[in-house]
Amino acid sequence: MSSTNLVLHRALLKAGVATALMAAASPAIAQQQAETTTMETIVVTGSRIARPELQASSPVAVVGAEEFKFSGATHVEEVLHELPQVIPSLGATSNNPGDGVSTVDLRGLGATRTLVLVNGRRYVSYDEQQVVDLNTIPTALIERVDVVTGGRSAVYGSDAIAGVVNFVLKQDFEGVQVGGSYRLNEKGDGDTYTVDGIIGGNFADGKGNITAYMSYSKRKGIMADARSYTRNVLSDDGAGNIEFGGSAVIPNGLIINGNDAWIADNGNLLPYDGSTYNYAPDNYLQTPNERWFIGAFAKYEINEHAEVFAEMQYINSRAQTELAPTPVTGNFDVSVDNPFLTESARNILRAIDANEKANANAGINPNDGVARVAVYRRMNEAGPRHQLDDRNAFRALIGLRGDIAAGWAYEGYYSYARNRNIQTQDGNISRSKFQQALLTNGNACVNTSGGCVPLNIFGLGVANPDGVNFVTLGSTNLNEIQSQVASFTVNNGELFDLGAGPVGIALGAEWRSERGSYRPDTYLSSGDVIGFNAGEPTKGGYSVKEFFGELIVPLLSDLPAVHKLEFNGAVRYADYSSAVGSAWAYSAGLMYAPIEDITFRGQYQRAVRAPTVNQLFAGQSVSFPAATDPCQTPEAASNPTLRQTCLANGFPAASIGKSLPGANSQIQSRFGGNPDLHEEKADTYTIGAVIQPRFLPRFSLTVDYYNIKIEDYIASPGTPAIIAACYGNADSNFTPYDPAMCALAPRNPLSGLLEDVVNLNANLGELKTSGIDFEARYFVNVPFGVDNDGRLDFRLSGTRLINWKLNTVASIPSLLIECDGAFGANCGNVFPKWRWNFRTTYSTGPASVSFNWHHIGSARDDDEGTTYWREKVGSYDIFDLAASYELNETISFTAGVNNLFNRKPPLIGDGNNEQSNTYPTTYDVFGRQYFFSATAKF
Repeated sequence: MSSTNLVLHRALLKAGVATALMAAASPAIAQQQAETTTMETIVVTGSRIARPELQASSPVAVVGAEEFKFSGATHVEEVLHELPQVIPSLGATSNNPGDGVSTVDLRGLGATRTLVLVNGRRYVSYDEQQVVDLNTIPTALIERVDVVTGGRSAVYGSDAIAGVVNFVLKQDFEGVQVGGSYRLNEKGDGDTYTVDGIIGGNFADGKGNITAYMSYSKRKGIMADARSYTRNVLSDDGAGNIEFGGSAVIPNGLIINGNDAWIADNGNLLPYDGSTYNYAPDNYLQTPNERWFIGAFAKYEINEHAEVFAEMQYINSRAQTELAPTPVTGNFDVSVDNPFLTESARNILRAIDANEKANANAGINPNDGVARVAVYRRMNEAGPRHQLDDRNAFRALIGLRGDIAAGWAYEGYYSYARNRNIQTQDGNISRSKFQQALLTNGNACVNTSGGCVPLNIFGLGVANPDGVNFVTLGSTNLNEIQSQVASFTVNNGELFDLGAGPVGIALGAEWRSERGSYRPDTYLSSGDVIGFNAGEPTKGGYSVKEFFGELIVPLLSDLPAVHKLEFNGAVRYADYSSAVGSAWAYSAGLMYAPIEDITFRGQYQRAVRAPTVNQLFAGQSVSFPAATDPCQTPEAASNPTLRQTCLANGFPAASIGKSLPGANSQIQSRFGGNPDLHEEKADTYTIGAVIQPRFLPRFSLTVDYYNIKIEDYIASPGTPAIIAACYGNADSNFTPYDPAMCALAPRNPLSGLLEDVVNLNANLGELKTSGIDFEARYFVNVPFGVDNDGRLDFRLSGTRLINWKLNTVASIPSLLIECDGAFGANCGNVFPKWRWNFRTTYSTGPASVSFNWHHIGSARDDDEGTTYWREKVGSYDIFDLAASYELNETISFTAGVNNLFNRKPPLIGDGNNEQSNTYPTTYDVFGRQYFFSATAKF
């Protein structure tokens, strides 16, 4: 019976066609090769047409179950983040930002541009961004992972601009399998364990099968103070040196008025001494996670024309993040006779009150007993900001498939998926209550409503418990995303033969609905909160109707200089209910083998991506991206154009070119959705070769060049881009590019600091990237081992990044960000020019030993105009060693050591958009790690 679930049939795997699969994959981490090459009809990820060969015109990488076993991975991200084509995104070390999820980001184009499938079908997203949380995929159930790089929208629809990651799970299981694993860092922390079980069996004389599984895993948290290199904030001093730094929002309390700043000390106001707060120890280095999986697969063959199949998954994932205590910042009115102040401090406030200029609109009146000042106070007495995300995901699918006649097969299914997240937060501060508690009349609040208690903020650890309880808030927020898919496909892998091989065709239609909502706590949605990012509710959705077709046509074969010539094409029409309206995606490619030993392949694809529910309908929220205020740089004092722009936008004249009190490397910004967004469009080219020389059996080499250009790129313009549009930059000699954008970057009228920069989503950007993927594999039988028989497997897979360029406002060329071989405030994580994995495995009898070398190339800082302490990070190499042993046909063991030589991460200052003084999703922040697993099959 034919299948369009986009996976290799299990029978094919048993037949041992991995050698041929190597020729199609580039780069790949594949299962061990077999020497036979028996062919059966298959459907490769990347095409919906069943074919009796494995070569594809687009590069396909295959991550086998062995790779998960030898890495000791308990979470999917741990293997995928090491793929050369992946720029690591959210994962176990993502504490801020991070919502306890793990995602995959092909080519660094963003997780929303990588389509994640399970058994060839759309899975369950974790929120309105419509991105799959890899934590919802059970590692123990993975048979393999297929990674197709390059745009595949013509075949799979929206979200596949960067490519497709398809998780193929074990089905048709017979028997019982139980297993468990345990992993521990050499430091004795961060232990992670899993327990899983699979049970399955056939019925009705083999016509039916039911496979059920259960999995439980728990990952303990690690605080940043557990490692010497992450327990302190490392800050660049602006002169190319590093120092212990932190936030200007300190637990003592900082009071600012104009150019004057005071630090609070037991009720006194003393001249500010430049103190900062080390917030690093209050953050997770590894976020805790606990998850349950329960699921089942079932199928029953009614007859040769109809087989019913079904899937069900339920996942509960509880993840935690933790941040330093809430930094209260902003302008507040303080009673000049506040009972917690000394008389000298009261006199300072009285002088401020007397010198205030009346402003009825702002509610400022001189000599009214109230002084308006900028307050920067870290509320340590309220404890850290703690967030728990409790996600419950459910997915159900039912379908029918079978043969029709004359080579035609069909598949139709309907799926429903829902993910609901109950997010609880502790440690928030109510801005209105904080203000209420600062206005006092003797030892009582002026406004006693709500049980107001005066709050002491004037010193270290002095906040009174009753006052803290009054201003502290907890919050509960709700996320929900619902997806429905109804799909029907017919295909024929042998439609007719033009003389060079059978023509294949696939036709289909699909309907999809995406609806999401975010219901923040009342205080969060009102904006009356300090601590976690305030945000307005999100609610919306869209539907899409799609029609698609795909064609494979062998043109010539077995001729002089033409061993094989084949054309393929695909087209998809989509009609969205959103502002996107109608959209087309299409592709065309050729495969040409002049001789049997070498095949050239090329593909052009027009891919599209519709905006997500979040990008369309997200309520506005507040965040703190890294950015530089140009008015606080030396250029502001020396460049008259920049100076004038700074003055025109409210920067204090006396402070031009100087750092303002309370200044930080992060600037408060406001983000939100835009329902008028239209689709992104991407042009993708791949050109490559597959080499399998007959004179060197068991060797294969693949090399593929890719080039991707995305237009109408959806993103917020970005705080640095908005600031550059308003103030100009060195490229324009600080002449503004678009003065109208200054309205998006307002300043605090008292402190002069940039605040509430407006960053709504827009189709203003452009992204370009290109590079070369490569893979070489070889295995050889060796005359030593059990019964003098062994085998050595070698695999080298990697990528060379040629360029990666992003401009979130394409109309301003000088805002272009070039990230190839770079890292930093603009690029964020490292985009090394070279990445590769080299694995060597020796097998003999029931035993195997595997050694892996993971290489990350060097990179430079992306800000050429500033000298940082870390202008360059060198190449980084991690070596892992693992061994497995099959005690008998029932029981097997695996043990290993990751980061064998205990390599430390490169350290980077806090101006470079990093976490924990490095990029922890790319570099190992834990040190040497040991793991052990066991499996029993019955």
